[in-house]
Amino acid sequence: MRHLRGTSTAIMLAGLGLALPAPALAATAQTTASTAQVLETIQYAVLLDMNFGRVATSGNAGVVELNPSSGTRTCDPALVCVSGFNMSELRLTGSDANVQVNFDPTFTLTGPGDPIVAEPLFPGGPGAVVTISGGQAVVNFGARLYINAGQAPGIYSGDFTVYLEYN
Repeated sequence: MRHLRGTSTAIMLAGLGLALPAPALAATAQTTASTAQVLETIQYAVLLDMNFGRVATSGNAGVVELNPSSGTRTCDPALVCVSGFNMSELRLTGSDANVQVNFDPTFTLTGPGDPIVAEPLFPGGPGAVVTISGGQAVVNFGARLYINAGQAPGIYSGDFTVYLEYN
């Protein structure tokens, strides 16, 4: 049997001892376009802090709700809500695109007595999508505030965290 050397490809025909060059394979090349869009970093500014207003209790537990969809405040019958209130108003800035809004399920207000738990409320709930148009969007957050039975009088405050991601 003969050994073939070099860079050409050969096929050995069985039993004949003949070496023939292999057929050439045809190849084609295709090109395609590609694009990428780089987006601005999403940022937000607090235009208005959340304020539940003043709440009078009779020693019983109760819930105060700031509804961001309707812009209203409601109080359980065991509570009396007085004075003004505010939803949290945020301005989102970035590239014109859809932004998914998420947040922690609860946050805490602390003061002179037991901590008060609150649940953020956002239209559409966690994972809702907001469209930034013209470089900005303004959104409102509300919350449910769970006043404890026997809550000590005083001023309570806390923070909540919002997570923003292009969608």
